[in-house]
Amino acid sequence: MSSLLLLLLSLPSAHAATLEEAWAAAEDGGTELRIVKEQRIQAETLKTQAWSLLSPKLVLGSTYTINEYEIALDFASMIPEEFQSFFEGGEPIVLNKKQYLAWNASVVQPLFSGQALPLFSAATQSVRGSRQDEQAQRASVRTGIAQAYYGVVVAREAVRISERALEHAKAHQVLANQQVDVGLAPPNAKLQAEIGVSKSARAVASAKQGRVTAEEALARLTGWPADVVVEVPEAPALPYTDRDVAERRAQDRRHEIVSAEHMARAAKYGRTAAAMAWLPSVDGRFTWSYNENTGFSDDKDMWQLVFVADWVLWDGGARIAQQQKTASQARMAGLAAERVRETTTEQVRGAWEAYASARVSLASVEREVELSKENLRLAEVSFAAGGLSFLDVEDARVGLLAAELGALQERTARDLAALSLLASTGDL
Repeated sequence: MSSLLLLLLSLPSAHAATLEEAWAAAEDGGTELRIVKEQRIQAETLKTQAWSLLSPKLVLGSTYTINEYEIALDFASMIPEEFQSFFEGGEPIVLNKKQYLAWNASVVQPLFSGQALPLFSAATQSVRGSRQDEQAQRASVRTGIAQAYYGVVVAREAVRISERALEHAKAHQVLANQQVDVGLAPPNAKLQAEIGVSKSARAVASAKQGRVTAEEALARLTGWPADVVVEVPEAPALPYTDRDVAERRAQDRRHEIVSAEHMARAAKYGRTAAAMAWLPSVDGRFTWSYNENTGFSDDKDMWQLVFVADWVLWDGGARIAQQQKTASQARMAGLAAERVRETTTEQVRGAWEAYASARVSLASVEREVELSKENLRLAEVSFAAGGLSFLDVEDARVGLLAAELGALQERTARDLAALSLLASTGDL
């Protein structure tokens, strides 16, 4: 059984919150991911806005009019008085009532819009890119959570070992004082022992401060209490065996690359939409209206079907400027995609080397742990035979604890390097 497994067995037996639970807690309550989710929601509205250029629209309108006076046409008053006996009397025709209500309902259907489809395609690509951005941010958050989580594990173990070292230093001080008092040690042995206690006390204070900092960082990111029980997670599994495979996988899967490619396609569609703005637009409108001010007609309601075509031949250069802008945006988006691919290769190579180096360091420190175990065993045998003092045995035991802490730190470095590598390839 490895020293790390023995260390796990020495941790509290209470249920420990796992790293996966920490990730879930951060995704539910973390502000970083919530901001990215809102950005994705905003991007998704672009599809609806673009689709509205082709969708039918229902428009309702209503007016209530109050005029200063009524306008009526009285034909009887136009006939000379000597001829009025030949005509029957009639009511005047009201051309404009004193007050009246009118309302209408129209269905407007765009029949042709050159910009609609390109803009809808651009919005679709933008939405897909924003989803990839959300995944990339999630991987970044997970990496940060893992650092905080491992930080708590290491900080708590550092406190335990530093406190044990302080106990040993105090016991050594007591023994040194006794040896000086009976003349078995020089007077400066007291000073050396007191210095050792002072250094150990400072180490305990520093370790406790580091533990509080680590616990508060994890609590802030997850919303958990600071004293939550944690454990050393399982080592992350890598889906590749060498750096070249990791690089190829990153080029195909990394969220930042996929997002940049979607944004580049969106920019190209935007450039097409700007060019299509030179084409005419055609709409059809069906309107049903009701008007109490009928005038010469006796019908208060009527309908009409209208086709409207608009073709703006010159707008002062606005469309030319927009074309230049969207063309530049398309070029920038293409360059951004190329840059992301280049930086991804650099990051994957760096992460792979960090992971490989951490593996070598971990193997070396695990060897130190085995040597420290053997040293403790020999010290205990010598103590039983009377060859060493109890303090010598404690020295060996503290040395083993320090070696195990070093192994835990190297294990942490290796696991975090593996998680960073997974994030750089889009697998986290």
